[in-house]
Amino acid sequence: MELTIYDEDDDGLSTVAFDWLTEGVAKAAIGGELSRLQDGLRVSVDGLLRVRDSIPKQRGGGLWGSISVSPLGTFDVLYNPYVEEALPWLKSRLVEKPESADVKIGKFAGDGEISNSVIRLSASFDEELPNYVKLVYQVDEAVLADSDTARNEHSRLLSTVRWACGRYNVVFGHFSYAHSGGRTELESYLRGPVRVPSRNTPNWREQLRGYSWLTVVSGDIVRRLGGVDTLRESGAFSSISEFPNGSSLLQATPWFHEYRDERVGAVHRALRAMLIEGEFRRPAPAPGRPSTHMVLFDEAGSPGGPGE
Repeated sequence: MELTIYDEDDDGLSTVAFDWLTEGVAKAAIGGELSRLQDGLRVSVDGLLRVRDSIPKQRGGGLWGSISVSPLGTFDVLYNPYVEEALPWLKSRLVEKPESADVKIGKFAGDGEISNSVIRLSASFDEELPNYVKLVYQVDEAVLADSDTARNEHSRLLSTVRWACGRYNVVFGHFSYAHSGGRTELESYLRGPVRVPSRNTPNWREQLRGYSWLTVVSGDIVRRLGGVDTLRESGAFSSISEFPNGSSLLQATPWFHEYRDERVGAVHRALRAMLIEGEFRRPAPAPGRPSTHMVLFDEAGSPGGPGE
């Protein structure tokens, strides 16, 4: 889930990013993960050059937490453990508006090595978009679909996203596969400049970059679509949450695995008047890649949905 934050005073965006990577992480940690993190770990005021230096092995349970920062103008990635003592370092790095900053929390594997993350939040800046920061909540599709983890992970995701939308000036949001590289699923299947997020991001008052299971639309877009009542009456959304800045979070179905076929088509029909347009390329099937159910294609290869 990527949330686009706009602020005319771009100096405040570093604070938004820091709050997201601290308070936002705490909102996501509904399972008490923060209390189970290692403490007393080595912290560097400059940043460590290897993730292994920030997360020593630990056997017998517990969780690991790591901060990574990718400064602009270098291929280096800097690390520190996710502990209280490292937060001043994180804040100072965010003032510099790095390409990205990332917090991960996960379980140790049986051999004491780090394994996949349970919580992963990040913030990214773009030199071409000085008045924006993008906040990302990353989740494995498998945990949203697994009956043993779905309820907890949906709660974790939705409560964190709603908290952020209520706190920040979120002007757009989309739920897309990570392979899109910051693009919406719709942008991923466009040709030419119209598929570039930095080109489309500033147009949040006039156009939607895409549609998805969870879509945040600005107040301007809501008005152009006829208002919240019109969106509710469309039947395309299981819930609509309104926020102080005028934006709305549109949730297509209660559960992510239900967002298929006709449900995708219904969201497309409700929002298509405001969607970006361009020439589309139909994806070729590729082993190991996610399905394209996030955007449906008609027989002619254009994104749409049943009943178009």
